[in-house]
Amino acid sequence: MKKYVLILALLASVALGIEVTGVVGLNTQTWDDGNGNIGSGAGLHAGILGSIGITPSCLPVYVGVETGFLIQRANYTWENFLFEDTDLNWHYNNLVIPILLKGTLKPTGGFHVGAGLGFSIISNLSGSWDYDLGTIRFEGDFDDDDMETDLGLQIKGDVGIKLIPMLWLKPSVTVQLNLTADDKDTENQKESENAIFFSVGLAIKP
Repeated sequence: MKKYVLILALLASVALGIEVTGVVGLNTQTWDDGNGNIGSGAGLHAGILGSIGITPSCLPVYVGVETGFLIQRANYTWENFLFEDTDLNWHYNNLVIPILLKGTLKPTGGFHVGAGLGFSIISNLSGSWDYDLGTIRFEGDFDDDDMETDLGLQIKGDVGIKLIPMLWLKPSVTVQLNLTADDKDTENQKESENAIFFSVGLAIKP
């Protein structure tokens, strides 16, 4: 009985195009406070993404939905903030949950090209700041009230390179725009935030 259940599960995963990918990589981000002060920096991210979809008979591509989670370390630096040779640094630990509609073109059995578009939930889990003023260093953690959850727009491109049966190498680039970056306490400002994720993944799929 177990053998038949495993066979049915395998057939279903092939028909539905189920894929699970472990992801790590670098990210860069910028933050404009609305007054022309732009902070930027680099960080790291890691997570797990899963997708499910089908290849319609009327289309030459796989169409599916991808979601999962990324833990992102986002760093921002404002150089010469207030005074010469003084930098203000912000550090955030974020949970990013993408929900993307994806299409994948399969030119060969061992090489795929994909693109995705959709939204993401950007949740600030924790944050800290530091500021050096000569020989004096100020630092602290952001209050829980400063931790927000925003809605982002993601545009993603990736390729799949088959390593062995069921195991694929999947480098990708994702651009994320924060659609709700405006601070509710500063309505006269137009803040903007965006990030670029450079990722490498290992995917398991039938």
